[in-house]
Amino acid sequence: MSGWQRSRQLTATTYELVRTERDLKTWSVRALIYGTGFGAIGVIPGAVVLAIGAALGDETGSAARADTASSGAVALMVIGVVLIALGWIAGATAASLQMAGLVVASDELLHGRAVDPAACRAKARSRLGALIGWGAISAAVGALVSVIRGNADGGVVSTLLRSLLAGLVAAAWAVITFFVLPLIVLESLGAVTAVKRSAGLVRQTWGEAIGGSVRIGARFGLLYILPGVLALVAGVVIAIAVGGPAIVGGVVLAIIGLALIAVGGVLGATCRAVFGVALYRWVTDGAALGPFDAEDLKTAVRQRS
Repeated sequence: MSGWQRSRQLTATTYELVRTERDLKTWSVRALIYGTGFGAIGVIPGAVVLAIGAALGDETGSAARADTASSGAVALMVIGVVLIALGWIAGATAASLQMAGLVVASDELLHGRAVDPAACRAKARSRLGALIGWGAISAAVGALVSVIRGNADGGVVSTLLRSLLAGLVAAAWAVITFFVLPLIVLESLGAVTAVKRSAGLVRQTWGEAIGGSVRIGARFGLLYILPGVLALVAGVVIAIAVGGPAIVGGVVLAIIGLALIAVGGVLGATCRAVFGVALYRWVTDGAALGPFDAEDLKTAVRQRS
């Protein structure tokens, strides 16, 4: 069996484990719900305050009124930005707490031990400080990616180039931080130290850290997310452009699209987390755990000298 075939087998093994151990997916579902909910608590009010500040800054009138409006606008926009940042960090932290629980559950399962969800949650909460730091770092990188992507005001070519660059930055960051959560939870490292160590492990280990994540993303992207996006876009177009009785069909189609995107995201996140723990244990301890075969791991992971 070639290295590529063994590598592909590892991805299939991960999916089969997630498929049979259904409780693993509940962690990713909660990560999606809690991350979105806690993030919205800050982001939505922040966006509203920011919009009010921007509108106030556009007001015209006497010089005195303009100065007052300008000062108030700046203050509101600063408050809005702070609220958005705090919401982003809160959402990232809430999601990371659930994914940290998934890391613990995966490690227990791969070691053949009974999974205690309460104990997994307690272990994740014990690393809250590091997870808040990781949430802040993730939020900062996400903001950077958004800045690079821009707001599509620079023309088609510029928008495509910026989107491509933003995608490359996001993909590179995902690879570099592949082992961050296992390192934070299983080695009790701080966020910054975990990022550095994860980058070091990725530099030393070429193969599955990159290829496995890409294959997992591609698998669920093609099966769920791409059809979901197409259904969502089609539903919105039908509801807006056609109108009338077709609005109901468009809304239903859009909801189906959102559901497919959510399912693909949950399955992909769960598989990446489980795969990351299995690969982390192999890279750091030389242990092939659970259904993962030592020869598959040995062939798929190539150590750099």
